[in-house]
Amino acid sequence: MTVNPVLSVVGRVRSAYRADRLRLAYEAVLTLFLALTTALLCLAFWFEPFQDERLPLVLIMLAGFVGTLVVVPLRIISPMTALVLGALLSLLTAGSSVALILLGAAVGYRSRRASSIGLGLAAVLMCCVAGVDLQTRNPFAYCVLLGLMLFCLTVLLPAAVGAMVAQRRLLVMTMHQRNVELHQERQLLIDQAQMRERNRIAAELHDSLGSRLTLLSLYTGGLAQSSAATLPPKGQEALALMRDTSAQAMSELRQILRVLHQDDVRDAAGRSLNEVEETVASGRGTGTDIELVRRGEPRPLRLLAEHAGYRVVQEGITNALRHAGGAPVRVEVRYEDDALVVEVGNRAGQPYEGISTGQGLHGLAERVRLAGGVLSHGPTDEGGFRLLAMLPYGGEVPEPGRTPANGDFPQELRKSSRRQRMGAGAVIVSLVLSLGSCVGTFFVPATPGAVSRELFDSLTVGDDQVAVDENLPIDMVETTVNTDGVTCTTYYAQDRPSTGDGELHYEICFKDGVLDSKRELIQ
Repeated sequence: MTVNPVLSVVGRVRSAYRADRLRLAYEAVLTLFLALTTALLCLAFWFEPFQDERLPLVLIMLAGFVGTLVVVPLRIISPMTALVLGALLSLLTAGSSVALILLGAAVGYRSRRASSIGLGLAAVLMCCVAGVDLQTRNPFAYCVLLGLMLFCLTVLLPAAVGAMVAQRRLLVMTMHQRNVELHQERQLLIDQAQMRERNRIAAELHDSLGSRLTLLSLYTGGLAQSSAATLPPKGQEALALMRDTSAQAMSELRQILRVLHQDDVRDAAGRSLNEVEETVASGRGTGTDIELVRRGEPRPLRLLAEHAGYRVVQEGITNALRHAGGAPVRVEVRYEDDALVVEVGNRAGQPYEGISTGQGLHGLAERVRLAGGVLSHGPTDEGGFRLLAMLPYGGEVPEPGRTPANGDFPQELRKSSRRQRMGAGAVIVSLVLSLGSCVGTFFVPATPGAVSRELFDSLTVGDDQVAVDENLPIDMVETTVNTDGVTCTTYYAQDRPSTGDGELHYEICFKDGVLDSKRELIQ
């Protein structure tokens, strides 16, 4: 018996593995693609064609590749942490990265805490600005505008779209679950209508036929006793046959009434608490450890209370086997001074992956109420579930409680609509900010793309190459390498040539990490 739960768990693991293989392949291909993209971006930003030492470039590309392999799968567990780590990696690629688009969408889709989202996005914005500032020599205001534009396009906009998609999917799932519940409620109403009709037929049979069959049986028995001496043997046989037939008809009528009154054809009316052992034994047959405890001196109960107590045990064991597979179950029947207490509890087990509407518990609560008792149920602190019913020995039936027809569905609908509007507002804000930042870059002057006369005159042969490169612009005309190892770069000049012939350029040459020569060129 102990092998069945193990085989059940193994089967569920195998089915989950088969269902998730496609998702695992998707995640692996996506992660590898983004890692390679990050490595290529690092190569584009850090590669220098005349650089002799290649080890730093390889290390930077390897850091971007490995870092992306880590942060992309991390978004499933902790999306905000993955986004912040991805923003730190974007410092290697001037604050921009294709992986940031996916990480931003994951934050909008999975994160729910507004405080952590705000702090995380602020940190990502600073990383975008810092990445632009580290990779370029532009003024800080220009870097802020460019970093803000990258942040809006690669992080804020995908996050807003991800939040809208998540809310839309949640709304669709809620509506689907609501439709399933409505279908089940409709089926329940049909069953209730059938039950009312069966009860009406049973009442009519009882009122019209029951009394007449009883009178016929009594009349036949009295006639047989009073005419026993005067009637011939055949007449006595006929009276005995009439008496037996009427008694048999009355017995069949009782059986018909018994069938018409029951809620389920499989559930015989008037089950007793003495039959609990049979239900517990059936549950143990599935391999589940079920403990039955009886306390107190048994006392006679009304038929409804007996049947309600049996149904509590039956429903509790059924729910435990369904929603907490493999978890031990404890059934306790206590006869206290003023009431019968039936309790069914279980620990946390294998969760149920299907859809549950709670109709069984609602029906059980109504059955307990009709017996004059109270039903309570809910999760325990250890992650299990407890079902408890208190059935007074002589209690009165309370008034039925009314539940809202629509539940919390309208509230969920309003909440989802509000979040959809917030997501649409975030999309509009991100687009406006990115467009404004893009326009602002045209008004904020960037680093001049030409060398001024003052800068050229301040350069001295022998100056350190690193110090000189910090003042030189990014734009250049051409770069050449001589056979003796001298690297010469030609820059545009801000000044016009004094002769008026051609265009003035400045040529600056380096060798062995120092300024080797400089000269003016007219081209």
